[in-house]
Amino acid sequence: MNRRVTEIIPWPSSEPPPLDALILPEDTYLLLQAVTEDLDPDATPLDLWVALERAARTEKHPLGSVMIADGTARGVRYVARVIVYDFEAEMICRKEVVLASLQGALSALFQRGCETVGVFPLGTMRGGISQAEYLDVIGEITTRPGEAFPRTLYLLGKEPEPGEDAGP
Repeated sequence: MNRRVTEIIPWPSSEPPPLDALILPEDTYLLLQAVTEDLDPDATPLDLWVALERAARTEKHPLGSVMIADGTARGVRYVARVIVYDFEAEMICRKEVVLASLQGALSALFQRGCETVGVFPLGTMRGGISQAEYLDVIGEITTRPGEAFPRTLYLLGKEPEPGEDAGP
């Protein structure tokens, strides 16, 4: 059986490589990316408060779900937001959720013709999974037989904290 291999490249530089898509961590109420997507660079504290209030009124999304959106504003074709955090739960993130959501995002992006994808660490933020568990997830997903994923997966820097710009 011919198996497609995904090349994994650690990318510690703050300058991202050329990408077709980007995978970002998200929480069940979509608060993590609301801070970076809804605000301009000259935002005031009131602008931040308004963006967070709008996001807080969002319906809760299930853990493991994937939201694919246009990525033009971030310099890529698509942005996949993966729901890996539930800040209301005792354990805010679990390894099996990261595994399911990353697998879903990679598969969806491959189906959209993406060959080069960048992913920020998923689930490693405070109280989440360890960096070692995250790397185990990456290894497990990209070596599964029969899966079709993008050709290259760049492991981008550290996971952005709320308020940091996560995009290219």
